[in-house]
Order: sequence, then C-alpha cells, then structure tokens
Amino acid sequence: MTDRAASDTDGFVENCRRIAERYDRERYLTALFAKPEVQPDLFVLLAANHEIAKTAEVVSEPMIGAIRLQWWRDSLDGIEAGEPRKHEVITPLADLIQRSPELMPDLRALIEAREADLDSAEPADLDALITYGDGTGGNLHRTLARVLGGDPDLGGRIGRVWAVAGLMRGLPHLIRAGRRPIPTVLLEKNYLSHEKISDKGPSSDLCSAVAPVLDWCRAEHQALGREPALKARGLRPHRLLVARLGDILANFEKSGGDPFAPRVGGIPSGLAWRHLRRAFLYRMGV
Repeated sequence: MTDRAASDTDGFVENCRRIAERYDRERYLTALFAKPEVQPDLFVLLAANHEIAKTAEVVSEPMIGAIRLQWWRDSLDGIEAGEPRKHEVITPLADLIQRSPELMPDLRALIEAREADLDSAEPADLDALITYGDGTGGNLHRTLARVLGGDPDLGGRIGRVWAVAGLMRGLPHLIRAGRRPIPTVLLEKNYLSHEKISDKGPSSDLCSAVAPVLDWCRAEHQALGREPALKARGLRPHRLLVARLGDILANFEKSGGDPFAPRVGGIPSGLAWRHLRRAFLYRMGV
C-alpha cells in the first residue's frame, strides 16, 4: 500500500470511528475497551452496519431501498474481486476483509436480513422477531466476535438479544417511522395494532404485548451472564454490552414494561464511567 493510500485509509477509519460514535454510541463505548490494535476494525464494522441499517430510514420507497442494498452487495463483490470502491466505509472494510475474509458471509447475510426493513409487515410471532434479530444484530456481532478473537456463535447470541431488546426500546421512534416491530400474535392477543399504538401511545395493553419479548430477553441475558467465555480479557466489549443490556432490562422493569418511558430509550450521560468502573471490577476478578 502506498503512503497516499495508507493515509486515505487512515482518514476513512477515523470517519468510521465518528460514525460509530455518533450513531451507535452504546456499542462504540464498549469498543473502546477492546485491545487498541483491534479497535479500528470494530469501528469499521459498526460504521458499515449503520450505513446498511439506515437504508429504510433514508429512502422514500422500497424500490430505492432495494437499490441501495444492492449497491452494498455489489460493493462486497468488488472487494472479493480485488477492486473495491473508494468510499469512506468500503475502503477500510476492504482492507479488513482482505485480512479477515471469514467476515464476508456474515456481512452478506446482514444485508439480506435488512431486506425485511423495506417491508411494512410486522413479524408473525416471537420466533420470527428473534430470527430478524439474529439476521441483523446476530450477524453483526458474529463479525465483531471474530475480530475480538472470540466465539462467533456466542457473539451472535449477544447481538441477537441486543437487537430484539433494541426494537422494543426503540418502539416509539420505529412506529413514527412506519416500522412494525411487535409480532402479530402478541398484538392480536391484546387487541392492538401498530396504528392504535401510534394513536394512543403507552397503555397497559401495549405493556402486555411487549412483555413476552422482554421475558425472552431476560432469559437470554441470564444465560449469557453464566458464560465463562465472556470473562476473557479480549471479549470485554461483549461483556460490557451484556451488562448494559441488564441495565436496559432493569429500566424496563422499573417502568412497568413501558417502551415509551424516558428512562428506557435514553443513554445515560455517565455510561462511559459506568463501563470504566465495571472494567476495573472485571480486572479485580469480580
């Protein structure tokens, strides 16, 4: 790589860091506790995920979204062919994939999972919601786990539950954006529709509809808390994210399971210090 190309790549990586910091702050803060040599790769993956995931929010109709996702598929094809596009995310992503080609299948699967965002239909049941969470968050975290030197299956489990909890946590924003994240069977059981939620906002019926999803998230969180592999120094970002998930689920419980409660969707200003304290306790063997 020439000095000019290396300089361009360094600048693009810094751009990726800024994207992750601004748009995926909670995962970004945990990435800061990774080994310094892998942090840039984590920032690149978080930035790529953000750029792919925002497709449904930045397009005016599904066909345009499909074209945007195809652009990402073509970009991965170009990376595989050794002819990557010069782009603030694609360029450093190409460098990463050249060093770690095993990331490619997860990234392709991530793009395919995002096709569902262009469809206005809600998931049929909890299993369908979990499958979506695995396709999006699960695939992202499999790539993150590979970079961290951990088990991709464990990373996928963390990403899946983080994504599902995030859908419930982001419910007010998603509904305003025309998304339908609550499974049909849970809506019907509580005599609800996404339109009714949009009109009425929080209600006891909504809390009842969301409750089975949160119960599944709590069970997954408890199981992850028993995973000895998460105590490895290299997987500290994943361990911190699991701890943060516990905070979010506790906030749901304190709020009666209401996704519209301010404490559920917000990011506390002292989150970085909370991570620092937890990281210190981890080093002490707690």
